[in-house]
Amino acid sequence: MLLLPAVLAAESPNRFDPKVQEYLKTFKSGGELGNQSPAPALADELKQFKVADGLVVYVVASEPVIRQPLNLHFDERGRLWVVQYLQYPFPAGLKIVKYDQYLRAVYDRVPPPPPNHFKGLDRITILEDPKGDGVFSQAKDFVSDLNMARSVVTGRGGVWVLNPPYLLFYPDKNRDDIPDSDPEVALVGFGLEDTHSGANSLAWGPDGWLYGAHGSTCTADVNGVKFLGQAIWRYQPTTRAFEVFAEGGGNTYCVEFDAEGRCFSGSNYDNTRGLHYAQGGCYIKNWGKHGPLMNPYAFGWFEHMSHTGYKPRFPQTMLIYEGGAIPQLEGQLIAGMALTSRYQASRLSRDTSSFRTDDTEVLIDSPDRHFRPVDTKTGPEGAIYIADWCDSRLSHLDPRDTWDKATGRLWRLKAGGALSVKPFDIAKINTDELIQLLSHPNKWWRQMALRVFWDRHDPSAVPALSKLVARANGQLALEAFWALNASGGFDNALALKTLQHPNKMVRYWTIRLLGDSGKISPAIQTALIKLAFSEPDAEVRSQLASSLKRLPGRNALSITHELLLRTDDAGDKHIPLLLWWALESKCASDRELVLKMFQDRTFWQTPIVSRFIVSRLGRRYAAERNEKNLETCAQFLALAPTSREVDELVKGMAEGLQGDPVKTVPPSLQRKVGEIWASRPPTPTLISFALRLGYAPATQGAIQKIANSEVPETERRELVQLLSERREPAAVPVMLDQLRRDGSLAWRLELVNSLQRFDQPEIAQALLELSVNASPELKAAAQTALSSRVLWARQLLEAVNGGRLKKEHIPMANVLAIQGFKDTTCDALIQKHWGRLSRSSEEKERQVAQVREFLAAGKGDEQQGRVIFQRSCSTCHTLNGEGAKIGPDLTGYERDNLDFILPAIVDPSLAIREEYTAFNVETKDGQTITGFIVEQTPSAVTLTDVSGKRLVLPRRDIENLQASALSLMPEGLLDPLQPQEVRDLFAYLRKQR
Repeated sequence: MLLLPAVLAAESPNRFDPKVQEYLKTFKSGGELGNQSPAPALADELKQFKVADGLVVYVVASEPVIRQPLNLHFDERGRLWVVQYLQYPFPAGLKIVKYDQYLRAVYDRVPPPPPNHFKGLDRITILEDPKGDGVFSQAKDFVSDLNMARSVVTGRGGVWVLNPPYLLFYPDKNRDDIPDSDPEVALVGFGLEDTHSGANSLAWGPDGWLYGAHGSTCTADVNGVKFLGQAIWRYQPTTRAFEVFAEGGGNTYCVEFDAEGRCFSGSNYDNTRGLHYAQGGCYIKNWGKHGPLMNPYAFGWFEHMSHTGYKPRFPQTMLIYEGGAIPQLEGQLIAGMALTSRYQASRLSRDTSSFRTDDTEVLIDSPDRHFRPVDTKTGPEGAIYIADWCDSRLSHLDPRDTWDKATGRLWRLKAGGALSVKPFDIAKINTDELIQLLSHPNKWWRQMALRVFWDRHDPSAVPALSKLVARANGQLALEAFWALNASGGFDNALALKTLQHPNKMVRYWTIRLLGDSGKISPAIQTALIKLAFSEPDAEVRSQLASSLKRLPGRNALSITHELLLRTDDAGDKHIPLLLWWALESKCASDRELVLKMFQDRTFWQTPIVSRFIVSRLGRRYAAERNEKNLETCAQFLALAPTSREVDELVKGMAEGLQGDPVKTVPPSLQRKVGEIWASRPPTPTLISFALRLGYAPATQGAIQKIANSEVPETERRELVQLLSERREPAAVPVMLDQLRRDGSLAWRLELVNSLQRFDQPEIAQALLELSVNASPELKAAAQTALSSRVLWARQLLEAVNGGRLKKEHIPMANVLAIQGFKDTTCDALIQKHWGRLSRSSEEKERQVAQVREFLAAGKGDEQQGRVIFQRSCSTCHTLNGEGAKIGPDLTGYERDNLDFILPAIVDPSLAIREEYTAFNVETKDGQTITGFIVEQTPSAVTLTDVSGKRLVLPRRDIENLQASALSLMPEGLLDPLQPQEVRDLFAYLRKQR
């Protein structure tokens, strides 16, 4: 825990704007900042490594030749290219004019590309083993003086360098490692806001596209494609097309293709090994910090792969080992975990059309916190290479440049015995020899041969490859199919054959290439309809669902219809949502065809349609609330075959109408709502839908129901939430009356939470009465509500000042919230009764030191610590499966590392995990609400508070939305504990299970 001292004065005087310089003097750094200790000598570090049985590890390059290695790449000669990220963390030549609370920077300019760039310290170095004895005895720089270079690959007649904001191409047709000319700018627009994140990890896909990852914290605006945060993207060098391949994830780092061309990437989450990316997929992301998905009508997302095993975070880099030289690892996912200095193997298993992971063995474990595996690749000989950042510091949550730029190591992990490859050059071999490499047992050789096929794009290879595709099965058929496509041999005639190929992945990739073309012939459409009906493999059906989004509606919807009829995919991890996204992409462009699909009454009742499509379809048309879409809502309601389908549509439409009010309701929808209302007793969902459309009987119906104790309480709670969201003033007297009556705790808590959305003075009086004379739960809820409006907060503090309330009975979180109003009356009362609220950094440092003394003085009782945890921590945190999920699950953290966990408890705002950042919403009527953003749409923002209550805020009501620099976890949790209790608590926290 640090306050940035005068050391910032030693930073470059031109690096920060003066206002930023002042801000940084009080910025609290967090995370694993290291201790500035030098890295151990190579021999000493090797002695500390705990290496799995049957494997050996040794260094192949280190400082001073290699320092701060970030990215590795083997070329067609088996040479190892290394990106040395020495300019990190500050781009040369730029001044930071602003930081936000995540240390995302805004610069004074966009850096120009080379050769007229601001020269930096980054370099790309080529390591060579000229004798083939496994020793990289030669090293040279391909290019130096780069400024924020992140990744490198070779191919297509040159070298590709990811140097945000640019993707650069250095021509080198004669392959003499000297650029033929200045680099070409292939792409521009990758953000530089956070230089530990952003665009990274170039890799060639089997389809000939150049793929890359994009980290969570930076923005991008590339070729008109705008996205915020994590994604997998790709670039087609021939057509210069750019697109987001799949969106979301953790702080996405690395791109890995397995032997069959599936795409995987790492993450900064715990209890996972990463993500399996389906084409066009939408994945979980931090909605508050990184914003909503690109498609506002996605209405769902995929999670990380399910995982069992070692939980601490995070597996940011990975490979699927298919090198053939380490049998015990064949087919396993191997993850580098920089935060915990660990290199882990996990079994990769099918999980419907996706995958799950289960840990098998730790390959390398080191107690030395300088071991930081940040990239990993398989080499030509089948060994595994690891780029070791080699720094005790890992956290980016400190703007000072205190990184150890003198060190860096590359490790080789292999099975015992000699392992080397004689010098070679795949680019020089003939076509027949290149085809032979397609059956090599090491995936690296097959992938490199395919890359050379793409480099050559030689039509003379088509006849031999066509025969191989037709005759072969298994992996060789797939490799030959990819090479055939690279040589220009993929066409409709071939596709009609390969759609029936016995190898499922040949069928999969045929569909993928057809979808990427953006159009299909009638014959192909017929074949795909048949395949949608008969295809036995879920993964092939998953790719078909992905590709449908890319085809015109006249082609796609008939195939979509066939897939939606299937009953075997409703439980699949990916297919139902992929089919929804395919259908949604046609909702506007092919409205009549979508409506026609639903004229079949039996279609509505198939598993995927009834469970995943109907409600989302209603929500989609209602959310884009123009007159045409609302008329379409009426049409779907008329088509619905039974009341069950009507209810599902109404449910979705009510969700879609959340937020800003509808301006004009077409007569067709008004009539349909009236028909439904008259046909049955109105449900809360129907009331919600009708009320949002301005249907007059709905308001009175809702108010009558909340006043009726015979109505089920769950229904009344839903209606109270709705009325408060809509700010219906006629509901206030009834809600206040209900609050004064006896009722269940849950019902009265709901009334308190809902009443705070109104600003009538009589509400404050009722809440103040509860703050004095109610159960502890109601008192807490009432005080939180009173703390959300400045006029109400004054009354709460006056109750303390007048002796009606004791200051000890008001949670400190509420007092801090009131202080945030910066109201002179409130501030005076806070100063009078509480004094200074926040502790200084020095006071927190003293408490950290004191707790260390407590812990050193004796042992703690783990069982007693569990009791203290349940009392003080479990209302927000989970540990070993026990507790709530408001804050981070502590199971996956380095709880045995006092340097991490102790400052996090004493100063909770020191380093807030991105996904647990709270947001303060100021409404136009003067309320301040704090919570976590769980969803954003064009018309509303949805929060959850610490109790888990969802609150939908229309955007028209929001004055300001700002991330909070303060954790919702209060300071002072250890204050009431005796020294032995502190020892007990930490004994429980630090116990690894």
